[in-house]
Amino acid sequence: MSAVAVTENSADPSGEDWGTSPCSWEGENCVETKCCKRAELSCWEQQEGKWASCSSSCEELEQFGGDWTCKLLGEGKGSFEVQPGDTKPKLPTLFCFMVITPQGMVPPGVKEGYEQMLVDEIKKAGIGIFACDEGAVYDGFRATTGEWKSIKNTDVFAKVWRDLKQGGQWKTHDWTVKSDADAVFLPNRLKQHIVDMRPPAEPIYLHNIDFKFKFMGALEVMNWGAVKILMDSHEECMEHIGNEGGEDIFLMQCLDALGVGHMSDFSVLDDKYSNPDNFNLFDVDRCDQEAVVAFHPYKAINSWMGCYKVATKQVKTSQFTNCEHRWEGEACSLSSENDHPGQEEPGTGIVIK
Repeated sequence: MSAVAVTENSADPSGEDWGTSPCSWEGENCVETKCCKRAELSCWEQQEGKWASCSSSCEELEQFGGDWTCKLLGEGKGSFEVQPGDTKPKLPTLFCFMVITPQGMVPPGVKEGYEQMLVDEIKKAGIGIFACDEGAVYDGFRATTGEWKSIKNTDVFAKVWRDLKQGGQWKTHDWTVKSDADAVFLPNRLKQHIVDMRPPAEPIYLHNIDFKFKFMGALEVMNWGAVKILMDSHEECMEHIGNEGGEDIFLMQCLDALGVGHMSDFSVLDDKYSNPDNFNLFDVDRCDQEAVVAFHPYKAINSWMGCYKVATKQVKTSQFTNCEHRWEGEACSLSSENDHPGQEEPGTGIVIK
């Protein structure tokens, strides 16, 4: 594990109540709480005033034996939206981190070990997470594949969240951000998004994209209270939710179960995987969206840097070679009509200076 750009700041909102959800996990007695931490479960009575338990149905509980009244005492709490506050906050501070997996799994056309190559270049340029108030890089380990082209990496991030808890850098900043190495992340844009959302003083994480579960893991954003609750109760989530899926869905389900609300900003993340059957991994056309905070995935140095330069208006997409004419290692543009005028060797993909 390595950390960079350490700063002194105090984001601990002393005096605030950052308590977790009062509802019950499955296996616990919910006769008093009358609600369940997980949205898909309900609280069913066995004996009036004595015992009730959370399950998807009372029939499931009856299989374990005993006589059940099967009276429904309450539902699962689940996900809820936090409403904006009355005033805009000051510009927040950000603790940002990445997780690097040496020799991790890669798609066709991508070099093994690309994450470390990206981190080295991003760090040298002082951009991405290294433009946050504080940044850190943590070591992961090789994960396995799951459904829908996903990675079963919950265990990897269980280790990382323990590393974060031990390190404690998050405590001195208003918000914590996990960015994938192949996400072209613009921290100053995120700060302005947070100000404009007017988040109230309560635990909050962000729903970041208008796709499927409204939460994808390329850029995960939580305020101080949400991280505090996660750190205090992460092991509970591992015990009850399990580790069979992707870390992003686990994190969303864990925060929801712990009573952390969300705010929605679907311009936080533009992710090509939200349209998995129709994208080019090296195309930078989407990077000219001025409102977007992070663009994903860009798994090579030239495509990552090309996207960053388009996003920051250093170059235009029309200056890149067309993706049909792209040479190995280059960034490209699906909308451009350029080839490689006067070039004999592969370059960055920017063919018009």
